[in-house]
Amino acid sequence: MGKFFKLIKHELNLPIAVVLAAFVVGVYHLFSYMIPFTDNAFVVTNVTPVAADVSGFISEIHVKNGQQVKKNQALFTVYQPPYELAYQQASADYQEGIKKITVLERQMDKTKSLVKASAATLAKTNYELSLKQNQQVVEAISTLEVKKLTYDVETLNQQLTALHQEVQVLAAQIEQQEQTVASLRARRDNAKINLDLTTVRAPSNGVIDNLYVSLNTSIKIHEPIFSFIDTAAYYIQANFNETDLRNVRVGDKVYIVLRMYYFDKIF
Repeated sequence: MGKFFKLIKHELNLPIAVVLAAFVVGVYHLFSYMIPFTDNAFVVTNVTPVAADVSGFISEIHVKNGQQVKKNQALFTVYQPPYELAYQQASADYQEGIKKITVLERQMDKTKSLVKASAATLAKTNYELSLKQNQQVVEAISTLEVKKLTYDVETLNQQLTALHQEVQVLAAQIEQQEQTVASLRARRDNAKINLDLTTVRAPSNGVIDNLYVSLNTSIKIHEPIFSFIDTAAYYIQANFNETDLRNVRVGDKVYIVLRMYYFDKIF
């Protein structure tokens, strides 16, 4: 290196210096002609506030300020036990609702069996009554016995009617309970969603910014806690002279070099 500078010192004179300067200026202008550049440009990305969809206080912080994170990575956790208990209660209520439907369906099956049995008994009694009311045997049968059979038929008819009504009531109760179970299912699913939301996760790849909270910090629903810089997509805003972009066409692939980072950051 020392020999190189000594050589320049002895060989460099004004004409050579002028030629070298002209060469540097020429290379500069050629470079600026071939590769447009500007001092009026910005690299921007989306910055979104990070907030919880549930209330409580922070029980765990999984990241640090300035840390790069991946999509769905846990950022912090809201105190979970109240939401776990709410989910367990909602799940138990849902299971209880399903069991009530099972009980009603069994009652329905039992009542339908009673309907069939009563219908068979009624048919048998009607048959016996028709036989004893026959003119050929009516003199051999007492009036009391015929009247008793008549009352039995009326009783069985009323019993059968009551059983049919009970079947209708049970069907309505089952339908109502199914609607109740649908509501309980929605409540259970909502409780599960709230439980999952106690762990706040990164919406995309990015960087944590302005994280200055600590454990046990009380938070409210949708209250911003810190910022999240989305690094999944960058946007370049730049102003160029029209002549610098004369060869650029819509759809062309371009490379953008940030002068302050040299070739460390290329987009």
